[in-house]
Amino acid sequence: MKFALSAATRQGRMDQLRRDRATAPVVRTAFPALQHLRIELRFQGSGASVPTPQTHLLYPPARAFFEYQCPYSDCDGHFDLDGAVRAALAAATHRVEGVLECHGARGQDHASRRPCLLQLVYAVSLTYLPQS
Repeated sequence: MKFALSAATRQGRMDQLRRDRATAPVVRTAFPALQHLRIELRFQGSGASVPTPQTHLLYPPARAFFEYQCPYSDCDGHFDLDGAVRAALAAATHRVEGVLECHGARGQDHASRRPCLLQLVYAVSLTYLPQS
């Protein structure tokens, strides 16, 4: 039964992220001068199985939502890159890199849960529309 609660909690968090993404403004509205955003995600962990890298290209019609669920299926954590996107907007190079650590917990039941600690190495780069 504890596994069911853990799975329900993860599912609830995933549903909330989907709702938040659906209500986020589109890139065109949030950042009118942007042509696109590029978000590169690489993962580092101590286990034998580390998730594969991901690249997300967000164009003007995409939702300006920058939270990503931890890729481990038994983890209830997520990564929030909103601050990284804001930093890239302010940076002269329009690019930022950094590392975040997952603060979620992994395990199928409450007794066996342990900190995830998966590290996300990210790069956010912005491309602006040509000025006319």
